[in-house]
Parts: sequence; C-alpha cells; structure tokens
Amino acid sequence: MNWTEGVVWGVSAVVTGLLIGLLHKKGVLSRVPAVIVFLVLFIGGNLLWSAVVKPHLVSNSEEQKVDQALAELPLYTTIKSQEPALYAQIRSNILKLRKEGKSQQDAINTVKPMVSVLLTQRISHAPDANVNEAMQVNLEEMQTLQARKDGSCFKFLYPQVSGGINTAQVLPPELFQKDLNTMNDLLLATGSGQTEQPAAVSTERVIAMMAPVREALGNMYGEQLQMFSDLTKPDVDREKVCEISISLYSGILALQPADSAAILRQMLGAKP
Repeated sequence: MNWTEGVVWGVSAVVTGLLIGLLHKKGVLSRVPAVIVFLVLFIGGNLLWSAVVKPHLVSNSEEQKVDQALAELPLYTTIKSQEPALYAQIRSNILKLRKEGKSQQDAINTVKPMVSVLLTQRISHAPDANVNEAMQVNLEEMQTLQARKDGSCFKFLYPQVSGGINTAQVLPPELFQKDLNTMNDLLLATGSGQTEQPAAVSTERVIAMMAPVREALGNMYGEQLQMFSDLTKPDVDREKVCEISISLYSGILALQPADSAAILRQMLGAKP
C-alpha cells in the first residue's frame, strides 16, 4: 500500500466509523453489532479493493501507457491501420512482457521481430527507392555495430546463430529512429493503395547482375567465403563474417538502383 492508498483508507475508516457511531447513538445498532459492522465493512472493502478494483485499475493504467507509447511511434500507427490483427497481437505480447517484469521500451523492442516478418513480406513488392533506402540504413547499422568490436554486428546479422541484440540500446538514438522511419516509409509505400508493382526480374537475371559483386568478394576474401557454409562452427571468425557481409551489401548498393533493388528483393523478400 502506498502513501496515497494509506490516506484513502484512513479517511474511509474515519467516515465509516462516524456513520456507524451515528447509527449507534440513534439506537439503530448496539455497541457490539456496531463494531462487527465496522470491521466487516472495513475489512471487506479492503479485500474488494485489493482483489478486484486495484488490479483492474492497474491493468487499465498499463494498457493506457502501452497504447500511448505505441501511438507515439508512426511505425506502429501504420501497422495498426494496415494490419489490425498483427497490431493486436503485438499489443498483447507487449502487455504480457510488461506483466513479466520487462520495461515498456524493452517489451516494445522485443516484438520487433514480428515487424521484421511483415517487412520481409512487403519488401518483395516494395518500390526500388524504399528497398534501397532500407538496405542503406541497415548497412549503416552494420558498420556502426562492427566498429564496436564486441560481437554485436554478428548477432545483429545472424540472430538465429548467437541470439539477437536490442538495437534501441546499442545503436545511436538518431540511427535507431532513422531505422524506424525507413521501415514505416516502406510499409506506407506498400499499403493497400499501392498501384504500381516493380517489374519482375528472373533469378537468372539476378545472378547475372550479381556477377561483379561476387567476383569482387572472391578477389578480396577468397577461401574465407567458405565460412558462410556453416556459421555455427566454433572456428568461424565472426568479425570477418561481418566485414564480408558489409562488403557484400555495399557492393550491391553500388549497382544501378533498379538492379540493387531487384537483387535485394530476391535476397531478403519472403519466398513463396
């Protein structure tokens, strides 16, 4: 019980006591029944408050805080508008994580993989500019994490191997916000109002467009590229893997915008 609740219960006890005392003076209640009624009302009210009223108020308050936090992030406002079922699932998961003791921000960050699944679906038909912009921001994040030399870049790129990271905690705030804005832009560009779809590009054409990138990587890293065949091996140089990944995406983004977008759609988009 906090200080405010103590004051409320104190006042309630005084008021209840005065009312029962008045009934006693008027002869409605004798002394012993008056004391019993007072105890029943006071203890019963306390139990009702603790077991029913207070948890309901706390729950409502927590829901309001989560709703307000999500409303302040345009990305989640867009998801709420475009994918209400997914938004409801995200909100439910955040509330569950809050009950488990996670901070509100940590809970919001934890559901980011759910957003990533949606983005993977959308990038398959996103406009060239949005695909390239999203990858450019992703590349900036890789470079920033690689400079830390603490393994966070590898975790960021391959969470399925060594667990992911909380990008809100390790990235500069402006870069993290830039990532959220870019994701939101991609969702807005691929909503129900999207009228033009990018031109389909065959797998053979993508392979041909990737040829100079593959050749450059081969010249730079040679046999080190074999590490990508099994990233779970204990002798994998994780910093080198990140360096190669950065070179890969830098090389792709150096191509003509239409070519880089076509390659990235096939590499990162959801497979049918």
